[in-house]
Amino acid sequence: MKSYHDYNAMMPCHDCLITAYDTDLQFIDGKPANANKNMWLHHTGLMNLNRTDLACTHWPERIGVNGNERSPFDYTLNGTRKAGYYLRQQDEVFLAVDVMNSNVNATKAQLVIEWEYVPGTPEGFDIVFPVWLDVLGKCLNESTGVGAADEVFTAMSKTGWTSPYSGDLILMVPHVHDGSTSQRVYLDGKLVCESKPAYGETAEFVTHAEKKDGHGHEHGGDEHILHISSMSQCVNVAKVEAGKGVFTIASQYDMHEHTAMKDHHGELEPIMGIQFLHLARPRDEALKDIAAMKNGNLQAFQNQVRGLEPPAETP
Repeated sequence: MKSYHDYNAMMPCHDCLITAYDTDLQFIDGKPANANKNMWLHHTGLMNLNRTDLACTHWPERIGVNGNERSPFDYTLNGTRKAGYYLRQQDEVFLAVDVMNSNVNATKAQLVIEWEYVPGTPEGFDIVFPVWLDVLGKCLNESTGVGAADEVFTAMSKTGWTSPYSGDLILMVPHVHDGSTSQRVYLDGKLVCESKPAYGETAEFVTHAEKKDGHGHEHGGDEHILHISSMSQCVNVAKVEAGKGVFTIASQYDMHEHTAMKDHHGELEPIMGIQFLHLARPRDEALKDIAAMKNGNLQAFQNQVRGLEPPAETP
């Protein structure tokens, strides 16, 4: 496993609306670097350092996260909606990338992000605000009660999130790990989105494990292990009113039904249950609220993720 950080990542544009993007891990020749080649796009994350997060209000704004399923983010809903994420001229974006190589030898690969955008903030376009929902809590400090021995369980957030803004909840993009069977988002206890993973839809997401007896001896032959290759997304979910309604998230796992992923030490990966909500708001009022935002505290985010200090919400 290797981790890379870029504190001012090259973006496709500034003073523009990003309308869609795709993330991929490729070999240098442009071919997919995926599980069947023992290469993993473990995680990628983007944060706007010059805006504050709507869920964890002292962190930088979490724009999006992705894993080896390589989910697309399309704020236009396949061209049916005029909407995009506004990147200002002065905005700096923090990029974090975790990649894993389970080959014996070092292998060169490259992270590729393909963007779609329009210059400026054209009239008629809404501006999207991303919101991170997590079973571990808004600032990742909750315990889900999931232990190492659990094989079939539901991880649930203990606290919910209420939007400070009104708008249209147009898109939900989930992220989970192998072993997931379903992820659900509720608004005031009512189901508004269920995302389900698909496994091994193409050969790139299928690996092989040698069969062993109880003593670890190889017996030849192999078995297929199917990994998450896509996650269903929810679109045009609900109209949201400022200060009203509580969003919560629940993530279902079944390690009997699907093989869980192991880390580079051979131990089971901690599970994740994340849902990115995207709230579309009218351009002028959205720009006013963005201009009033302070810079996020990247060090507080990094310390909390590393377990160095507890989270502290700012007033």
